[in-house]
Amino acid sequence: MSTMTRIRIGPADDGRVMTLDEFLDAEEDEGYRYELARGVLEVTHVPDDPHGEIVCRFYQALSLYMQAHPGVIGRFGGGSEFRLWLPGMISGRNPDVAVALKGAPKDLRGRRLPSLAIEIVSERGEARDYETKREEYLAYGLLEYWIVDPASRKVTVLTRNGDVWAERVFKDEQPIASLVLPGFTTKVSGLWAQEEGE
Repeated sequence: MSTMTRIRIGPADDGRVMTLDEFLDAEEDEGYRYELARGVLEVTHVPDDPHGEIVCRFYQALSLYMQAHPGVIGRFGGGSEFRLWLPGMISGRNPDVAVALKGAPKDLRGRRLPSLAIEIVSERGEARDYETKREEYLAYGLLEYWIVDPASRKVTVLTRNGDVWAERVFKDEQPIASLVLPGFTTKVSGLWAQEEGE
């Protein structure tokens, strides 16, 4: 019986070509985020405070939504709670926020599959979030994908329409409309840090 040595990956491995099995089995240096994009490893720094504050605001909004709409959301979380595997694309993604609905189908490990993923666009991440993940999340089977863009202060909501996305853009005082989370009332303007105390 042969034993394979596990690959250890870190920031120097950004751009490394890997199989999905190698990525699944790899040991990761702490302090970085790892995603596999079409067979190429992407290593990024753990997001900074402004990014994390937006994630925190979504957690607060989703908690309030669960209280007001019991029985809709099964669970929600971030990249450490959800990994979206796309074997045919040789990709593995960790959304900033994902939501699994109650009664959603389960994966092979018995975990409910997410119906909604939210990505906060970071510097130099526009193409990844607006183009690459848009294609991958449609192929994965998500019902909705939200692209939150702090630089342009807008939220793009992509809703599955068969095998394509229907796109709507929300700004300013508009509440983010969702088919997956009917009655969601968080306004786009509430996602950004207040000028005082930033």
